[in-house]
Amino acid sequence: MRDAEEYREYILRQSNDSMAADAWWFGLFEAIISLETLPGRCPQVEERDHFDLPLQQLLYASHRILFWIDGHTVHIARVYPSAARALRSLRQRPKHRNPI
Repeated sequence: MRDAEEYREYILRQSNDSMAADAWWFGLFEAIISLETLPGRCPQVEERDHFDLPLQQLLYASHRILFWIDGHTVHIARVYPSAARALRSLRQRPKHRNPI
């Protein structure tokens, strides 16, 4: 969740508004919790050929929640900006430019 923490801090630095940062943060967790119900509803990532994992994505605000399903368990791989360059590695770092 390092991605999410960094983006929350970015929102706070750019807007100087802790309410906006907190709203994004708590909304993110609501989106993640929604994966408890039918996570298979979410599409595979476009970059799927670059990964051994069957990554899927759920869009939330300006980010993609990247995850894979193992039986009845959903594993969150990344929270990655949807406007960032295509993901080629799960270690690839985004550059935050525009909050929310």
